[in-house]
Amino acid sequence: MNINQLRTLVALAECKSFSLAAEKLFLTQPAVSFQIHSLEEHFGARLVDRSGKRAELTEEGRLVWEFARQVLKLLAETEYKVSQLSQHVRGRLLVGASTIPGEYILPHLIGAFKEKFPEVQVSLEIGDSEEIRKKVLEQRLDLGIVGAIAPQGQLVATKVMEDELIVIVPPGHAWPSRARVAPSSLLAENFILREKGSGTREVLAQRLKEIGIDLADLKVVMELGSTEAILTAVEAGLGISVVSRWAADRALALGQVRQVYVEGLNLKRDLFLVRHKQSLPNRALEEFQNFLTTFNAKSLRHAAG
Repeated sequence: MNINQLRTLVALAECKSFSLAAEKLFLTQPAVSFQIHSLEEHFGARLVDRSGKRAELTEEGRLVWEFARQVLKLLAETEYKVSQLSQHVRGRLLVGASTIPGEYILPHLIGAFKEKFPEVQVSLEIGDSEEIRKKVLEQRLDLGIVGAIAPQGQLVATKVMEDELIVIVPPGHAWPSRARVAPSSLLAENFILREKGSGTREVLAQRLKEIGIDLADLKVVMELGSTEAILTAVEAGLGISVVSRWAADRALALGQVRQVYVEGLNLKRDLFLVRHKQSLPNRALEEFQNFLTTFNAKSLRHAAG
């Protein structure tokens, strides 16, 4: 029996799937099966029930799982204390992010973080806010950066940066550039939206409601899964949209889209770091969170531009 086998059992218990556990551990599915089989041979008992659609622990498996959790917690605490004494930061971070922070912000930040802590391996997964929150909740990710949070008891959310959504229109649109239009004007326009589950969409729905407009009242002609696709569609004259300024900066500078303002519509938002309440002590995670909360947004925009 070894630590890796215990880690594999804990991951399998969390993910309820050999393939998802393999993804979390950066292993192949046969490797996960081999680790579990070796652990079962060691204890002389079946630890995982493989008969159903989900991998469930047997009674013996739950007993070993409790032991494994305690061992891994003690190991994590010891590694954390040693790293504090030695000032040596190493390890692996599984970071998830919604589209805007994942595509436009975090790649630059991770690069700067790696310069400071070269022995930390950072993997970045991009999905919509709902998907990232779910994976952090299931402990398949160490942390997530999302544009919208939802009340989930096991997650802790910390504001780490700010963003602003803006209304964009095609270059030849009848509204003058940087015009201020009445909220009711939005109802007559063809709208292009991000898909359901997107943080951008959740924030837009909430802010429109504050000025008396239901998202369902918009004339939605298209729902797209990426901000880049929305920018292209708006530039082509297929409709108007709301996107992050981080994403629109270059298109605005090149004149591919134009920005307008809607009276009374406040589209500023916070971006949040979410992590599980029961996550193990992790010096790399702690340093990365500190790094995110102290970064200079203006410097980042300059670097990204």
